[in-house]
Amino acid sequence: MDIGIDISSQLFPNPFTMLYTLLVTAVLFFFVYKFLFNPAREMMAKRADYVQSKLDDADKLNAEAHENLKTSNMEIEKAQKLSHEIVESAKKEAQDVRDSIVSDAKEKSDEILRKAHDRIKKEELELKKDISKEIVDVALVASEKLITSKELDKQDELSIKKFVEELSDESDK
Repeated sequence: MDIGIDISSQLFPNPFTMLYTLLVTAVLFFFVYKFLFNPAREMMAKRADYVQSKLDDADKLNAEAHENLKTSNMEIEKAQKLSHEIVESAKKEAQDVRDSIVSDAKEKSDEILRKAHDRIKKEELELKKDISKEIVDVALVASEKLITSKELDKQDELSIKKFVEELSDESDK
């Protein structure tokens, strides 16, 4: 069976073709390495740097936000304390003003009461004097009538004096 095909030539490649294939493959690898692999690697390195810088920026912004949050919370606490102090101060001041107004009103009312009592005592003394004067006047009129109508004797005189003294004692009460 001889077909005329050389099997050994088919099994082993031609050295020239093999060398040519290796050379083309090497050139192809060179161009792929030079124009595709290195630029792709550089692009990936740049992208990695870009992503890393964005992550670093995000970390910085996150840290800054936490710092701002702490500062804001401290300022809120200070503002709350200050507002509480202001409210307490206003309450104390309002209480002081209220106490002052009540004290002034009490002093004025006490002064009005004192003046009223003084005026009442003064009017009472004047009334007592007026009553005493009227009693004395009535006693004098009565004594004049008695004197004109009859002569006084000692007993009448004593009676009149006693009557006048009783009237003045009663008016003093």
